[in-house]
Amino acid sequence: MSIRLLHTSDVHLGATFKVLGERGREQHRQVRETFARVAGLAIEERVDAVLIAGDLFDSVAAARVQAPFAAEQLGRLGEAGIPVVLIAGNHDPLGEGSASVWADLTARCPHLSVLGPALETRAFPELDLTVVGRSVADRLSAESPLTGLPVPRRTHFLVALAHGSVQRPDLPARFGLITPEEIAASGVDYLALGDWHSTRDVSSGGVRAWYSGAPEMIGLDEPDCGSVCLVTLGAPGDIEVVRRPVGRRRGRHITLDLAGSGGAEGVARAIRGHADASLALVVTLGGLVGLADRVNVERLREDLGPEFFRLEIRDESHLRLDAVDPSLYPEGTVLGGFVRAMQEQIAGREGEARAIAEDALQWGVALLEGKEVLT
Repeated sequence: MSIRLLHTSDVHLGATFKVLGERGREQHRQVRETFARVAGLAIEERVDAVLIAGDLFDSVAAARVQAPFAAEQLGRLGEAGIPVVLIAGNHDPLGEGSASVWADLTARCPHLSVLGPALETRAFPELDLTVVGRSVADRLSAESPLTGLPVPRRTHFLVALAHGSVQRPDLPARFGLITPEEIAASGVDYLALGDWHSTRDVSSGGVRAWYSGAPEMIGLDEPDCGSVCLVTLGAPGDIEVVRRPVGRRRGRHITLDLAGSGGAEGVARAIRGHADASLALVVTLGGLVGLADRVNVERLREDLGPEFFRLEIRDESHLRLDAVDPSLYPEGTVLGGFVRAMQEQIAGREGEARAIAEDALQWGVALLEGKEVLT
């Protein structure tokens, strides 16, 4: 016997996407369209159950507005005979302010099970499946979402839902994290995780554990979002997880060193190499540069922006102290005095203060020489 599950999370219905500016409304609509696509995929693939591992809504306020749409899509699954098990996440926690929203949603969708803030189980005898998990009630809780596992196995298949971050060497240690040891000791066949927006395999100790990632782009630096996980559970240890793309747009972040990019034309070529109408690209310009290496960020954005869904360029480069040679500017002149004074200021500053002084030197030299001011 085998069963198939669709695992998704971090849908974030109702997200406003203010960071996308004028394109925010488009992405707000796209999140809804992608969730409808997820429901359609579950029906098309004839899965036995759907698991939603938190953050179906972007906030409690968004949940109140988006609940009718969510009920409509979840209702399609009910009509197809597909049960849904859901937990609330840190963006849409199940508490006093949202309990009525979740209650109304389950009343509209009898096939939907919303697990409470205490560890709960839902058994599906016809599938020989038990699903265990808990909703987030307090987004600042220090308790691991796997607290209380393992539980006694009463069916052939045992699956858990959790919303939270797994400890990693590159993440700072903090309370409330899930440890690899907890995953290994959970006693489940599959752990459906939510919170990370990128698809990740975090299996440990023979327990298969995955973040499905957000089905649609939520942030600007999430290259591995836009998918759901199709999970097939067979004999003990025989578990197949297949990542299935469903999203339309994605975000990416690249860094370019201005010192070796070939000037403005080289930077433009490098950015254009990523051109994609479905991509929200963030470009960070770095490096120690001379005046001639600086580029006009606004002009680049205006010229290349139409080739992307969203293009953001951040200039974090720094002016070399030797970029302006004082010997080229006589000491007794206004320009010469300005250059020397600003170089002293730059040498004595760090961080944002240094960047401001570097910009002042660049603008001042350009203006005093009657040249175009680069920003």
